[in-house]
Amino acid sequence: MTTSNLDPGDQVLADALDGIEKKLPMALEAPPRLKSDTIAGKRRRRGQPPPSRLATVLLVRSDGVLRWIYQRPPSRMGPRRRSLRAARLVAATVVKEFSFMEVEPNQVVEQLVNLDRKLTPNQGMRRWEKGRLEKVNGALGAGKALLFIHGTFSKSEVFFDELRATPEGRDFLDRAKSAYKHILTFDHPTLSVSPILNAFDLDEALGGFRGRLDIICHSRGGLVAAWWLRAGKRKVDRVICVGSPLEGTSLAAPARLKQSLDYFSNAAGAISTAARAVGAFVPPIAPIMEMAAGLMAVIGGILTFGARTPLVDAGIAIVPGLVAQSRVSNNQELFRLHREPWPSQPEIYAVRSDFEPGDPDVPIWQFWKRWNRPLLGIGDSLADRIFQVPNDLVVDDECMVRAGAPLPSARIFSYPANDRVHHCNYFAQADTAKKMRTWLGL
Repeated sequence: MTTSNLDPGDQVLADALDGIEKKLPMALEAPPRLKSDTIAGKRRRRGQPPPSRLATVLLVRSDGVLRWIYQRPPSRMGPRRRSLRAARLVAATVVKEFSFMEVEPNQVVEQLVNLDRKLTPNQGMRRWEKGRLEKVNGALGAGKALLFIHGTFSKSEVFFDELRATPEGRDFLDRAKSAYKHILTFDHPTLSVSPILNAFDLDEALGGFRGRLDIICHSRGGLVAAWWLRAGKRKVDRVICVGSPLEGTSLAAPARLKQSLDYFSNAAGAISTAARAVGAFVPPIAPIMEMAAGLMAVIGGILTFGARTPLVDAGIAIVPGLVAQSRVSNNQELFRLHREPWPSQPEIYAVRSDFEPGDPDVPIWQFWKRWNRPLLGIGDSLADRIFQVPNDLVVDDECMVRAGAPLPSARIFSYPANDRVHHCNYFAQADTAKKMRTWLGL
């Protein structure tokens, strides 16, 4: 295992992870005091240190690609497994290392809830007023409202940070303030519960609101809105889904969960480095890295033990917010979402992008060639592929423009193949703001 100085891109990740380490819900705990009549206690009397009860999560760069590695406590890993794991790390550079008490199966849900609280700290309905978000107190009453619903491991502040990054985005917000009585946001947990439960919470949060709504969703927020529309008649005129996995995403397929966590970390580092290089809006990478590190700490043991067994399916099944988005043929939630017309039938619009790095041979994009569809006719195995079709880094393009049936072409805005617009910066694009303004009649 090498410990050389990190390159600038990896140093950005390491710095982000330094702050994340203190926030993660899996607290570092010291082993309990051992009684002298235990085996470990007898070892201590003989001068032998007791076995560690701490698991280790490492983010390493190997062969130009970032990977998460989970090491179970030495007391739970035999000598042969330890030596095999050490061999894998010989040529790797460690970007960050965490130590945690290994999570017991009956604690997984609790830890996911805690992780959601860290990722989305202000859950519930808020109102955009005077340049900031404030909690809604009391009934909303009537009037017309614009509602924003964020995506996985995100929060509503991201919408406004990105929109304010361009003149067109700021113009959009100014026009919206004049056209709507309320500009609302719905912040919701995205890992510990499914979009169906988020939809119930959304209905409760809207309370006695009697006005009409327009909705803007990003990513998983589109599924939250879809389930809310599926559940009953709503006074909704238009829904704009931006990068939304209306029919799932390949990143959430059960057999790819470990690859997906690696992929997210590589994407976070690459888009941050690329944006800084050209002076563009830099998407916040902390939520992505916090999610990846947190999930590895929560379910890393399952993924490690079940990498070649059906247990890997259980690894994602215990993360309801991900399994609900899984693009697999037997996803029963998506099947039920689309099997019949929704009671509410607003006009649905979609924004999507076909993201491709300008030069996939540049080191920061090396992961793309391994996990994405072939771009240069490379001959390595497709076994590690996550995406086989055009995508925006996170969602398959074709899944963003279908809601049981294809959306009308006039209601789809597509960024053609490009190296600029990806899943994490749609709202920082002038064209996104202009298209939303046109669709909403602002």
